[in-house]
Amino acid sequence: MIATVEVSREATTARLRPLLRAVQEALVAGVVVSGQIHRQHGWQRAADPHLDRQLVRRHAMEQLLPWSASVGEQLTFDVGDGAGENLGLPMSGLIITTEADVVRVWYSEDGELPPADTAALRAFYAQAPTTQLALDGTPPVGNHVALLWADRGGALSRLELVRPWWRGGRHPEADWRADLLR
Repeated sequence: MIATVEVSREATTARLRPLLRAVQEALVAGVVVSGQIHRQHGWQRAADPHLDRQLVRRHAMEQLLPWSASVGEQLTFDVGDGAGENLGLPMSGLIITTEADVVRVWYSEDGELPPADTAALRAFYAQAPTTQLALDGTPPVGNHVALLWADRGGALSRLELVRPWWRGGRHPEADWRADLLR
């Protein structure tokens, strides 16, 4: 039996506030690190936007690992087999699972959610409870949200929490959105 979790914008944002602050700080730091690496090598960020985003994502993950340990089992990252060398991170973002929520952190300049092109994304958007990262006896997690971010000029220009709602087709809709930079 799945425990009922309040999924309104207000309740979800309040419940996730410490995590959202930590992710925001990690993304800001990642943007700085990516900028430094690009400047050191004389690279143009626009020449390879995927590298820029991966550097931000990787630094954010490293910065969030100690935070994860400080809250115990409440927060787990989807880091694959734990071998250390291969973090098992999805190329497009981070997946963070708490007791009540699954947060997928994605880069999105336009605020759009990625198309529902895989069964995993369709289940995520449909708010189907997931046991992907659950330990034995742990109830599935049922509130799925996306944290969409973008940067411009070395600063975050978007940080938006979105609860997706999928009714079929390729493009999910938003049940609600919360602009976290306001």
